[in-house]
Amino acid sequence: MAIFTGNKQFDFQIDRFTSPFLDNPCVRQDRKEIGSFINDFHTWFYWWSNKAKEYEQNNEFKIAANYYKAAMFYLKKDDPEKQMLYDSFIRNFYKSYDDFDFERKEVPYEGSYLPTLLLKNPNAQRTLLVLGGFDGYLEEVASFFKYMKNTDYNILLFDGPGQGNTSSQGLAFIPNFEKPVSKILNYFSLNEVDAIGLSWGGYLVLRAAAFEKRINKVITMDIFYSPMDTVRMNLGFLKFTCLSILLRMKAESLINKVINKIATKDIDMMWKLNNGYQLTGENNPYDLINNLKRHNAKSILRLINQDCLLLAGKEDQYVPYKRLYTIQKGLTNSKNIQTKLFTKETGGEQHCQVGRMDLAFNEIIKFLKA
Repeated sequence: MAIFTGNKQFDFQIDRFTSPFLDNPCVRQDRKEIGSFINDFHTWFYWWSNKAKEYEQNNEFKIAANYYKAAMFYLKKDDPEKQMLYDSFIRNFYKSYDDFDFERKEVPYEGSYLPTLLLKNPNAQRTLLVLGGFDGYLEEVASFFKYMKNTDYNILLFDGPGQGNTSSQGLAFIPNFEKPVSKILNYFSLNEVDAIGLSWGGYLVLRAAAFEKRINKVITMDIFYSPMDTVRMNLGFLKFTCLSILLRMKAESLINKVINKIATKDIDMMWKLNNGYQLTGENNPYDLINNLKRHNAKSILRLINQDCLLLAGKEDQYVPYKRLYTIQKGLTNSKNIQTKLFTKETGGEQHCQVGRMDLAFNEIIKFLKA
């Protein structure tokens, strides 16, 4: 992974938001300069928002959209700037999006709605359903699927409960994603789809496939077994062991005190907490952890009988790549399981193959054609 600031979380996100535009000399210059400007949440917001405005003024709407999305990435849900940045992100995205012909719809869901985006290939006969992750918006995810232009698939993206901007409607993140998936399939009268989950969506797509058998083939980009894996990687073995003991003891006040203290010095932890609160509606670390612990693939893997493609990056900072083997072993009723571990040597070793998504989509298209 490229080093911009020396902070692993910042550097991953910078790569994520700029790598689609490496053919643009201004973006390449941004990547050279950004490390000297950003060192905390405030400087992150300031740099990205000002750059986004510059790109929009210069009619570089695709880049502006990504930069506005980056600018709001670390803002809390009640920050007054967040809605303005979201509106700017959406405005610039739809001004510039031309990878596919598309249709936008709102699917009724629990007194509110789930936004959808259907990307249409001419004469496509099949549908690929896309489930996003912990922090994505369907508009951002849509840009990844340029690699599936002129395939036999229409691409149907949606923001489920808690994802994208749905939390502003009062919808909270849930583990049982078969529920919104079924609503989407019913609304579009789809009797069979293949499905892909990105990032945390790697768990959500497995969960949906376990209970919604209109899903035919399953793709995880990347694998995602449990958010507690991410907590373990963030805290380290000793601190995680202590946390596990405290959770068993239901030591709520102590857990809140310790994690909040860690978060004051850990940018990645602070972001995970703030974003988790926004998605779930919880307001403290103890309740957030217990809420998110419900997202665990262990009990549902045996219920999956579809063909599966499991992708993983060896240098993934959120998901331990060894879970590739855990998931493969747990899929006892899937007759066809294909795996791909991306390394520094192959490229694509980061989370969701950021920087080399083309390699992941080569595997995905090959799997879908088989």
